[in-house]
Amino acid sequence: MHEAYGKPRAVAGRPAGRRMLLGDILVQKGLISDRKRKEALRLKASEDIPIGVALVRLGLVTEEDIAQALAEANGLDLVDPSALEVQPAMMDAVPITIMHRYRIMPFERDGEVLSVAVDRPLAPQIARNIERTARCRLRQHIAPTEKLLDAISFYFDTGPGVDAESATAIEIVDEFIRRAMRMKASDIHLEPFEDRARLRFRVDGMLQEMEAYTPELYPSILSRIKVMADLDIAEKRMPQDGAIVFHDDRMSMDIRVSTLPGIYGEKAVLRLLAWRGRQLKLAEIGLSKRYLETFDRLIHLPHGILLIVGPTGSGKSTTLSAALNTINDPGVNITTVEEPVEYKIDGITQVHIGANDKIGFASALRSILRQDPDIIMVGEVRDAETAEIALRAAMTGHLVLTTLHTNDAASALPRLIDMGCEPFLIASSVSGILAQRLVRILCPRCREPYDPGPREAEALHLDPGAVQGPWYRSKGCAACMGIGYRGRTGIFELLEVDERVRSLVMEGGTSEQIKEHARHGTLRTLREDALNKVNQGITSLEELFRVTIRD
Repeated sequence: MHEAYGKPRAVAGRPAGRRMLLGDILVQKGLISDRKRKEALRLKASEDIPIGVALVRLGLVTEEDIAQALAEANGLDLVDPSALEVQPAMMDAVPITIMHRYRIMPFERDGEVLSVAVDRPLAPQIARNIERTARCRLRQHIAPTEKLLDAISFYFDTGPGVDAESATAIEIVDEFIRRAMRMKASDIHLEPFEDRARLRFRVDGMLQEMEAYTPELYPSILSRIKVMADLDIAEKRMPQDGAIVFHDDRMSMDIRVSTLPGIYGEKAVLRLLAWRGRQLKLAEIGLSKRYLETFDRLIHLPHGILLIVGPTGSGKSTTLSAALNTINDPGVNITTVEEPVEYKIDGITQVHIGANDKIGFASALRSILRQDPDIIMVGEVRDAETAEIALRAAMTGHLVLTTLHTNDAASALPRLIDMGCEPFLIASSVSGILAQRLVRILCPRCREPYDPGPREAEALHLDPGAVQGPWYRSKGCAACMGIGYRGRTGIFELLEVDERVRSLVMEGGTSEQIKEHARHGTLRTLREDALNKVNQGITSLEELFRVTIRD
C-alpha cells in the first residue's frame, strides 16, 4: 500500500523534489504513531479514500494538521480561506464546476499570476488546464478542506450548484446531497407547491431555503430519490420509508428517506445520519466541568439506569454515542437497540429495529438480556413494557442508558410513574437524569462584542449588577456562510438521584418538588447553563431565549 495523498508535484515554479508521503510526515512530526498510520492505510484501501481523509475520520489528526503537513511537504504557503479578501474579479476566473471538482478557490490576481487555495497540490496536467482556462499562472496555497469548501460556497455559490434546466435528475440529486454534506445539514426537505418545488436544508437546527425547481422537473427528482432509496416509484398515495448509502470522494453517508403525499405531490425528507465518523468524546458535547465529572462517574457505575431527556432534535443520540465511546472496552459486552442506528461504533453490537416489522424495543431488549450484556443502550423508552424491562435490567446488575421525552430532568421520574412503572422500581434503578437542548455556537471569526445593559437583565429577571459583559452577537462572514453561527453545542441540567429524590418518588412527589430539592444541591437549570455559555461568549442571548424557558 502507498499513500497517494500528499505526493509532491511541480507547483508554481517549484520542482517536485523527492517523493514525500503524508503519513510519514505526520509520523515524523509526532502527530500519529506508525501503528495508527497503518490503521489509516487499511481504511484508505477498504473504502478507496485519500489517506488524509482516513486519518481525519479516525480522529487521529485534524484537517488543519493535514493542511500544515501538505504545505510543508510541498513548499507551499498555508492560508485560511475564511480570512481571505476575495477580489470581485475572481467571480469569473475559474468555472464553479471546476472549483467544486478540484476543490480550488481563486482569491487574488497579480499581473499574470492567479493565487488559488487548494486542499492538496493539483496534478500538473490539471494545473496546466486551469492555467489555460484562466490565461495566467497559478500560485497554489494549501487550505483545510472544510474551510475551503465553506469559502467556495460562501463566495461563489450564488445559485444552484448545477444548471437545473440542462442537468439530469441524477446530477441534481447528487449535487444537492453533496452540498448538504458540505454544509453539515441534518435534513434535506423537498416540498412541492402549486408553482414550484422548494429545496431546504436544516443546518444547525434552522431551515434554510436553497433553491426552487419547476413543477415539471420535480417528479423526476423525486423518482431518482425513490430509486436510490429502493422505494416503489409507482406508489404516490401512501407514505414510504427507505434508506440510501451515499458515497463521495471524502466520506460515505447513511441517509434515511421519508415520503408523504400532499395536495401538490409527495414531499420527501432526507435525514443525514453519521457514517463511521470521528468518535465523539464527552468533553466535546458542551458539558461543564462539574457536570462532565458527574456524568462520567454515572456512566462508569456497574449497574443502574441513566436517562437522557429532551425533545426530538435536542442531541440525545449524540450524547449517548459520546458516552458509549467513553465506556467502550474489549472487556465489556455492549449492545444497543436503536431506530435508526445514527452513529456506528466499532466493537459494539447495534440492533436496528426498523429493519423489519418482527422486532420492537421491548422484544429486542428481552433478546439482548439473553446475550450476556454488561451495558445496554435503548434508543428510546416509548411504552411501559420497554420501561419496565429496562428498569428491571438495571436492578439485576446491568448498566442501562436510554432516552425519554420530557422537558426537564425532574419531570422524567413522574413521567415513568405515569407510564405505569412501579415507584419502588424507579427509585431503586434510576441513578441520574441528563436533560439537554442544543444552541448554536457564535462564529468565532466574526462575532461582535457588546456590553449588556438593564434591558438584558430585565429580560432574564436578574439584578442589573449580575449581568456583566462583554457578551457577543452574530454578524456573518465567509467562515459561517453569512449566518453568524457555526455548529452547535449542548446546554444541560444533570439531576443525580440521591436518597431524598428516591423518597420523593416513593411518596409520589411532583416534578416541582424534585427540582426544588435538586436546586439546593448541584443542579443548574438549562437556562442557567445557557446563560453561562452566553457569559463565556459561546452563544448569544437570542439563542438562550430561543431554546429555553424561564425557570
